[in-house]
Amino acid sequence: MSNPRRTRLRSLTARYGKLERQTRSNGGFSDTESSLARSSTNQRQVSRRQSKICHLLSYFGNKNPLPVPILDDDVVWLMDNVAFRGPGGIWNAEFVAAAFDKQPSARVVDLVGDIASMVGLSRGRSEEKTIEQRVAPFVMQALPGRQIKVQFDGLGLLNLGPGGRNGISSGIKRLARAPGTSVARCTAEVPVGVVGLLEMKTVFAEPQGWAIISDIDDTIKITQTSDPVGILRSTFVSEPAPVPGMPELYAYIQSVITTSAPFFYLSASPYCLYPFLRTFRDAHYPHGQLILRDANLLTASGLLSSLTLGTEKYKVDRIKKVHHWFPRRKMIVIGDSTQSDPEAYGSICRMFPGWVGLVLIRKVVDIASVGIEEKNAPERFERAFAAVPRELWHVFEDPAECRQLSAKDVPYSLIYWPGIPGRGEFVRLALEEAGAEYTDTAFAESGIDEVLAYVQGKAADDGINPPPCAPPILKHGDLVISQTPNILLYLGVRLGLVADADKDSDALYRINGLALTALDGLSNEPHDCHHPISTALYYEDQKPESKKRAEDYVKNRLPKFLGYFERVLGSKASGDGPWLYGGKLTYADLVLFQCVDGVKFMFPRATAKLEGEGKHSKVFALHQAVAKRPKIRAYLESPRRQKYSIGIYRYYKELDFEG
Repeated sequence: MSNPRRTRLRSLTARYGKLERQTRSNGGFSDTESSLARSSTNQRQVSRRQSKICHLLSYFGNKNPLPVPILDDDVVWLMDNVAFRGPGGIWNAEFVAAAFDKQPSARVVDLVGDIASMVGLSRGRSEEKTIEQRVAPFVMQALPGRQIKVQFDGLGLLNLGPGGRNGISSGIKRLARAPGTSVARCTAEVPVGVVGLLEMKTVFAEPQGWAIISDIDDTIKITQTSDPVGILRSTFVSEPAPVPGMPELYAYIQSVITTSAPFFYLSASPYCLYPFLRTFRDAHYPHGQLILRDANLLTASGLLSSLTLGTEKYKVDRIKKVHHWFPRRKMIVIGDSTQSDPEAYGSICRMFPGWVGLVLIRKVVDIASVGIEEKNAPERFERAFAAVPRELWHVFEDPAECRQLSAKDVPYSLIYWPGIPGRGEFVRLALEEAGAEYTDTAFAESGIDEVLAYVQGKAADDGINPPPCAPPILKHGDLVISQTPNILLYLGVRLGLVADADKDSDALYRINGLALTALDGLSNEPHDCHHPISTALYYEDQKPESKKRAEDYVKNRLPKFLGYFERVLGSKASGDGPWLYGGKLTYADLVLFQCVDGVKFMFPRATAKLEGEGKHSKVFALHQAVAKRPKIRAYLESPRRQKYSIGIYRYYKELDFEG
């Protein structure tokens, strides 16, 4: 029997293949490529400096047993990358580097003349100098088998390569990381005289959070991939120009999902354009890893083929690699309608359900191209994103439209101290019960730095948010708020942890009052039992006062508050079931659960006695009911649930009064 899904995917691929062929035929790509091939051979030449044995061994790629070191008349490129955690939490990163012969090729003059002629420039124009500079990487002779040594952030040497037949090496390396660093710098250890890109950056990205995968040509950079002459002009002659509005959109996205989110710029362009595109990226967009094509498409004629042939398969393959690195991150993928981005992104959404959180497709209408109407037809996008939730993908013309998509579609960021559950636990329980996407500085390697940045007033502020005083802090889109009950008030509405406002417009305030009462009497007061005089003093400095305060609390205050909530649970407003209000679980129930759980840990003798008396059975039943909810139970059994230690709820034997 045939597989309907596979049949549909084959149909989509065949349909886009037809569009590719139509684009190339209407644009005269083959004729242009043939003209360029006369002055630039289809295969990059291997430098004549290579010995026969080096030439033969280079076919082994990175398994070459006799790599050749970099010499003083070589050109070396090191390419920025993103480090990820591999098995066992060890940092890894894919390092891509290249080695070429510095000696210029005699083919440069012919190729410059051909390109100048094709874009309509007369001989002798000043633009020919620009063409010569940009075309040079396409005619540099490859140095297969070269091994490049790099100093990694002062922590040791890495050996990159040896490279393959095209002079490019690629491989995963295990890394050390200096404490507190988020970016490491690598420098090539090469002889004096070597030129090229001799420094690179490695960005360390934790497994969770958001990331961005972005196309380049006609998504963020004007390239005109439907027109071969337009491609040549934008690549070799014109000053590279960003698509209007896209730099502002990317800066906005970065501000919304935090500056630590990694960017991946995925292009069908060959690695010959790496220096050109890196300069463009640094001038207009957030830093990120450029992922380019390294197959035998390293000539000027091959440039046109690489941008117009097999782009869907290539992009799906590279995005699968990013998924392997960051399976737990949520992706924002951005592309355009001139190439196969919709089809590639649709395939990825179906391949990894839930991994992509947002797809943005720029509908290119500002270039004249035969077939652009079909590429921009709504039916194309519907086919490309078949079986993908409609709210997940958006087609836009003006980048400003994307900012109108709610910034609240991004995950929540909880900013709280690592190592203690503390007041951040009330927020976590709400996020966990709702199944919300969120990041938590308590589990980020450099999370303490982010907490301190806010506490010390050094965090980036967009001018809207007042600086917070202390954690917990919630960042959601461009909103930054603090204070536990304030955060819960915000989350309660968004996460469905309050009653329906249309049916009960006053419910929010009643629920919030219950949460505030629990936080006052069953969280703040227990904290004051071990710090009755000053939070600046150690517990050991105020032991006598703590014993007096704790004894009074378990005798008078704890029964009072448990009695109050028993009364609430017995009222008509509570409704059916174990919940505090309206017969439905709300964030007030989650707050009461955490408070009861905390006092049970802090005062086990007193709470055991109160529970045994049976006067507060509804309160303890609520505690058990919350603990049994599927998402809460999974959270409580996970390592994300931190153990009580030196936070609000602490156990001291001398304070464990029976009451």
